[in-house]
Amino acid sequence: MTNTIMAIDDVPENLIILEAILQDNYHIVTADGGATALKLLKEGPEPDLILLDLSMPEMDGFQFLEKIREVPAYNKIPVIFVTGSNDVYSEEKGLDLGAVDYIKKPYEPKIIRVKIRNHIELKTYRDNLSEAVAIRTRQLEERTEELYAAHSAIIMGMALLSESRDKVTGSHIVRIKGLTHILASKVCEWYPAFVSPELVEIITTYSSLHDVGKVSVPDSVLMKKGKLTEKEFDEMKGHTHGGGDLLRQISELLPHDQSHISIAIEIAESHHERFDGTGYPKNISGENIPISARIVALADVYDALRSTRPYKEGFTHEQALDIITNGDGRTDPKHFDPIVLRAFKEVHEEMRDLFDKNPDPYLELQNEIEVV
Repeated sequence: MTNTIMAIDDVPENLIILEAILQDNYHIVTADGGATALKLLKEGPEPDLILLDLSMPEMDGFQFLEKIREVPAYNKIPVIFVTGSNDVYSEEKGLDLGAVDYIKKPYEPKIIRVKIRNHIELKTYRDNLSEAVAIRTRQLEERTEELYAAHSAIIMGMALLSESRDKVTGSHIVRIKGLTHILASKVCEWYPAFVSPELVEIITTYSSLHDVGKVSVPDSVLMKKGKLTEKEFDEMKGHTHGGGDLLRQISELLPHDQSHISIAIEIAESHHERFDGTGYPKNISGENIPISARIVALADVYDALRSTRPYKEGFTHEQALDIITNGDGRTDPKHFDPIVLRAFKEVHEEMRDLFDKNPDPYLELQNEIEVV
């Protein structure tokens, strides 16, 4: 493929000379000034190199360089300026404005050919390198997406495995992730330096593992329909430690940075802690509780209140809203981070809609059977 050279000069004789020197090796496009050259550039196709005379009326070479450097698409076109002056300042200014080289008049055909050949070869190399980098970047992005999808699937599988023993469906996992995302996004909107958009996504992803420690709770306790004894409740509380321990073991098998899974551990261990210090397992309070766990805690309480279980009927959204914001003797607003509670009051309708769109399928089946 023949490379294209654009030659810009207001003196026709100079263009004729350049065309005679280069026409055997290149396709030559000529322009009698900067305005004409800009028009040709817009019409395309773009040249592989521009030969630019600095001394022209109306728009000189310096002004032309400034104009094309304002257009990102033209920045990759190498410009060699042509000057008949021995003015060092002009040479420096042309190079400062982005020209790659200069040629002096009167023309030396051999020098012109060598310089043009070298810069076109360099441009070709850069273009090929840019394309190779772009291809590799796309491949890495695709691979990253595949790994993220696999990672998410594994997390969902672990969550479903742990929750299935408690007769909890995948809808609960979807709801917890959605409710968490709504709350975390609102906190991020108010305090982005405290909860960044990246942290919102991490907390949302790992919220589904909040009860992963239930795999360590005996069936007799986990599936009991009646009230738990004090000993049984202590065993149930152990799912927080169990979840943290399980995730730590997993983290030790991972080869790279463990900052993300540390958030999963925070959520698993601390989502039953309360802001006033009356939670478990460590009875920590306030900001000693990780923000990830403070957010998931409220999402989990809302979902638990709304959900129907073998041992209880689910509350309506209005009832759950009242219990969380005003208390009912068991749940108290002091249990929640005030910032997260304020976020809940702002987004509770979004949370209601998400819950209603993701009902537990086995409950629907149960209702159908009862109707029949």
